[in-house]
Amino acid sequence: MSSRIITWDQLPARYLARIPVQKNRAGNIGARSARKYLDIITAFDIETSRVPGTEEAGMYVWQWQFGLDYTVMGRTWEELRHLIDRLLEILPEDRTLLVLVHNLSYEFVFLQTIYHFDPSEVFAVDRRKILKCSMHHRRLEFRCTYLHSNMSLAAYLRKMGVEHQKLSGDDFDYNKTRFPWTELTPLEIEYCQNDVLGLVEAYSEQCRRDRDNIQSSPLTSTGYVRRDAKRAMRLASRYLVPGIQPDLEQYRLLREVFRGGNTHANRYYVGSILRDVRSADRSSSYPDVICNRQFPMTKMRWIQNPTIKNIRYHIKAGHAVAFRVALWDVDMRDPYDGFPYLPRSKCYNIIDGVFDNGRVLRAAYLETSCTDVDWLIISRQYTWKHIKGVQAMWAHYGPLPRPLVLTTIEYYEIKTRLKGADDADSKYLYARAKELLNSLYGMMAQDPLKFNIQFLQDAEDQYQIPEQDPEAVLAAYQKRAFLAYQWGCWVTSWSRAELQSGLDLAGHNAVYCDTDSVKYLHDVDWTEYNEARIQASLESGAHATDALGEEHFMGVYEQEQTYSTFKTMGAKKYAYTYPDGSLGITIAGVNKRKGAEELARAGGLEAMENGFTFVEAGGLESVYNDTQGSRWVEIDGHRWEIGPNIYLRPSTYTLGQTEDYLRLLRDPCIIEQIRRRMR
Repeated sequence: MSSRIITWDQLPARYLARIPVQKNRAGNIGARSARKYLDIITAFDIETSRVPGTEEAGMYVWQWQFGLDYTVMGRTWEELRHLIDRLLEILPEDRTLLVLVHNLSYEFVFLQTIYHFDPSEVFAVDRRKILKCSMHHRRLEFRCTYLHSNMSLAAYLRKMGVEHQKLSGDDFDYNKTRFPWTELTPLEIEYCQNDVLGLVEAYSEQCRRDRDNIQSSPLTSTGYVRRDAKRAMRLASRYLVPGIQPDLEQYRLLREVFRGGNTHANRYYVGSILRDVRSADRSSSYPDVICNRQFPMTKMRWIQNPTIKNIRYHIKAGHAVAFRVALWDVDMRDPYDGFPYLPRSKCYNIIDGVFDNGRVLRAAYLETSCTDVDWLIISRQYTWKHIKGVQAMWAHYGPLPRPLVLTTIEYYEIKTRLKGADDADSKYLYARAKELLNSLYGMMAQDPLKFNIQFLQDAEDQYQIPEQDPEAVLAAYQKRAFLAYQWGCWVTSWSRAELQSGLDLAGHNAVYCDTDSVKYLHDVDWTEYNEARIQASLESGAHATDALGEEHFMGVYEQEQTYSTFKTMGAKKYAYTYPDGSLGITIAGVNKRKGAEELARAGGLEAMENGFTFVEAGGLESVYNDTQGSRWVEIDGHRWEIGPNIYLRPSTYTLGQTEDYLRLLRDPCIIEQIRRRMR
């Protein structure tokens, strides 16, 4: 199917007037808007180029897709103004036209050239992160499909299997300077058209598969799991969640104990090229603990006299406990343990601390907050001369509501059953189930005290947080909440404990860990651990059969392909080779494919040292030019209207380690241990 490319004045005058208002779909949670949306999906996009001699960018072509019928293309902001005026003449005042934009946060800055946004018209989920915005009393509503899909445009179009895929950026050549008067080649025009036509196709296809429409389709990728989880929680007691919500002081302690996945490199192996490194990943780690572990299921109660004796009493009684303690003369029990558990970021008032890349090795004094699950690990790893409880609260443990667990298992079953499927619908369902499975935890861990961000176009700092009462914000969130924040705190806590079990089994041969993965030397017998996890998953139903009839269980350690060589420079910084000679990297901020190619050309793992700079794989960084209004730039006898803009300039990434970390790695004791282990 082809869409006709036209100019703004060629759009049929009554085209939109004939399009009916979309009807709500019965029984579809989310279709609750008072606005009347036209039953058509449109998409908007711009292409920009650098303004010569500056670090600014200007728009040289825009395209607006209307359904599958018309692609309106223009070269100037004035033409876009004309099109919008034309649409407003056609659109009744109580109608809304949906406009999809992939990465609206980018286009939003440029749109300020032609429109002054009122704070009420902009929904920012973070600074410079725009979920949606509207113009002219919501007659035009722009939504971000990047946040909706949580993937690049190319990946989104591939996932939905649409006819018009995104064309190669290499062929398009983003580095080429283009102006509004530059004649575009047929390939360049096709590239621009495919971006918006493919987006309309993809969104329409997703709505069809999910039985959604414009009004019911979630704004974000987590919105889908939110909808399903809400349905599940409606089957549980409606008094449960409201009855266990924390007050403001309890919330603050929960924020202190909350911590993400455990990612760390064993300091005794950092910088060395290791051979035959094995890797084991825990299957569906977060879903496993959701299904198979206990959580605080009653209202948190303060321990009025939070002595360490009273805290230990509640832990021994099998209660869920969150607390803050002060420790004097803290030290590791085993000086050769490469994975200290206490994170510097979760310790306070530290005196004379020694750190291993963000982890506490020893300190004269510190305070830390943790759960009872964390405390069992800390107690095994560290010694101290004196301890004092500062603040503590407890609740009774219990399983999560069965309907929520069953929803988790349902996602897991779909993912497992469809793994390796070939047809488009099955591939989509597999990807969606995997995405939803991973999103369940994220929904629990969402910070309930998130202040609204207000966009003020004329201000020097455009993104501001108005003064708000924390207690009122928390109460407003909890009024509509259907999950308890403390559940998210314990999901990660339990998952870290399961990862620690893997590290303990690997012992001093553990090289690296990341949330649900352990990389290690020599052999590790996972049999006993896995048998226990299989038994737990059999009891809860957290298992599924794939298309070949093989049974899979949540929580077991599964062996991945062995690395021929492996080298890490610290957390989120490692490279490896496989037996076939292929090289891969995982370095935060570096493109995996381009980075691997660049490192291979430089000499492979030998070249991965402090000071190595990734140039081609360094990505882009944004330069924001928040000007007010627009101005005209004269170039070769032409005038170019330049307004607020973002210039994307090439960036580099240089491998490095902090001075503290380097001093630790140069410690003679560590160097001697490295020599022994390398023999």
